[in-house]
Amino acid sequence: MSQAIRRSGAQAPHLFIVGPCSHGLWTARDLDGSAEGVFRTRKDAIRFALVEGGHDNVVTLSTEPIEPSFMRGTS
Repeated sequence: MSQAIRRSGAQAPHLFIVGPCSHGLWTARDLDGSAEGVFRTRKDAIRFALVEGGHDNVVTLSTEPIEPSFMRGTS
């Protein structure tokens, strides 16, 4: 299961934060909100962030939960 949301067609490098969510999945979110993905594994979330970001130094791993935007406010 993976879900990716792309809000912008821009090809500029993005800065991503990757971390687990409270539902046992992994979230990769662009810091400016233009791209987001939800994945089963950390590896897949990081891969998405690297591909979308355009270079190797775009991913920050979070130890805190990162809730996907469509899951915010749900229990």
